[in-house]
Amino acid sequence: MKDINPIYNKTSNKEIQLSFGELWNESEVSGNQHNLVKEDANNLEYQCSSINGIVPGTLVQDFETFIDYLSAHSIQLTNKMEHISRKHLPEINKRITVRNETATAYTEQIYYPYIHFFYFLALSGRLFEKVLGKGGKMILHPTERIALYKKLTDIEKYFFLLETFWVDVNWAKLLDRSDNPLIDSLHELFFICTQEKAGKVISLRNNNRWKLPYRLYDWNFFYLYFEWFGFWQCEIDQESVDSFGNKSNYFAKSIKLTFLGTKLIPILLLDRYIQIWNVSERRIHGEINPIPGSKLNEIGYIDLPKKERNIILKKMNEDQSSQPFFLPFQQLFPKESLQSTLPRNKRRFTKGIYTFKVTFEKNIWRKVILSSQHTMEDLHDIILEAYDFDNDHLYSFFMDGEKWSMDCISSPDDDSEGPKADKVQVGDLGFITGQRFLYLYDYGDEWQFLIEVEDIKETNPESFQPYLKESKGEGPEQYFFDEDWFE
Repeated sequence: MKDINPIYNKTSNKEIQLSFGELWNESEVSGNQHNLVKEDANNLEYQCSSINGIVPGTLVQDFETFIDYLSAHSIQLTNKMEHISRKHLPEINKRITVRNETATAYTEQIYYPYIHFFYFLALSGRLFEKVLGKGGKMILHPTERIALYKKLTDIEKYFFLLETFWVDVNWAKLLDRSDNPLIDSLHELFFICTQEKAGKVISLRNNNRWKLPYRLYDWNFFYLYFEWFGFWQCEIDQESVDSFGNKSNYFAKSIKLTFLGTKLIPILLLDRYIQIWNVSERRIHGEINPIPGSKLNEIGYIDLPKKERNIILKKMNEDQSSQPFFLPFQQLFPKESLQSTLPRNKRRFTKGIYTFKVTFEKNIWRKVILSSQHTMEDLHDIILEAYDFDNDHLYSFFMDGEKWSMDCISSPDDDSEGPKADKVQVGDLGFITGQRFLYLYDYGDEWQFLIEVEDIKETNPESFQPYLKESKGEGPEQYFFDEDWFE
């Protein structure tokens, strides 16, 4: 897939974009900030049109096209990766403005970078969820949040997508890695951008500051993700793409800053620092139920000048969790155009009675009941009891559903880092109905069970023992003995 440069929608002679200049000029905003904005409004309009239409408005419109298609069709997911099946990808590809022009009927989702990006936004923003469909196949199902999303203004939709990308998307997963190598290079590149004006071309190949070419090696399509958000325009490094030989990789030779990028990047760097706001990054440091923007106990080394580093360290010790993500960006737009977003769960403990459906295979499952005060070790115990397994091996709960991922709650005797099951209460985890995660028992035999949060009755429960409510199918034999062994 050499040509992943934007291909524009030919159905219209006009590029789709948000008219920031018109919004600013028509808005009654007072104070010096308004004067600054009005002076730069025409410049922003010029920058938006000068980078081939890859601006927030195009992103918003394409994402709307994407979720409308998903809502109108039964989208079956692939067995292994749980990606969109190849049946639907060519049609989605036709309807959006950034296309894989070399795709065939056999091309998988990961080779459609724009669609792959939208897939992560839709799931991480909880606009869609994975549910069990006919024949035991996983399908995408729209949630009630889509209706809320549709009510937002275009500016609000853009910032909801930016919030989802910045806060909720697991960047390591998006990179198809077990770790996220971008954090250090992100704030270094962003700092360089804060020192430049719109239109500046920043070389990524011959820039020895912070050994930038080396540190940016793993960015892959993240260059384009920020381009699609309107931060900059990429110049593809075709030589590196060709020499790498993997069609799912991207390299950039340089980036050209947009006016919009010069406004948003400093705010993201200092007011919405990634390690303070990204949920997955906070989990790496052992948080059970990360609340974006809340106080952070520890943070990685920040290789920035003292002034910027001190601002971030101060933010680290503040509780900003009550603020909407978009708050520091409001100053850039007419107030009425950026007022709302979608709700997020900010509760640290949810009291109630929880029903978990623990599935071994399609027709073999158990439903167990626990209270919010019970621990994840209690959940482990009742699962083994329900399946008549001996309790003599290590285990882990992988909260993202990915075996051996870092988003893990492990058994007390496991010597790995991270939270332990006997210390984590069910109510700590911010569970929502329909949420799924993986329980793995016995690191040798690797018995795997899919757990779904089937119901949460929010109440102040009286004390009770976890119990088995319902079951279906005969469970597997934990130990298999071949009779021939004894002959």
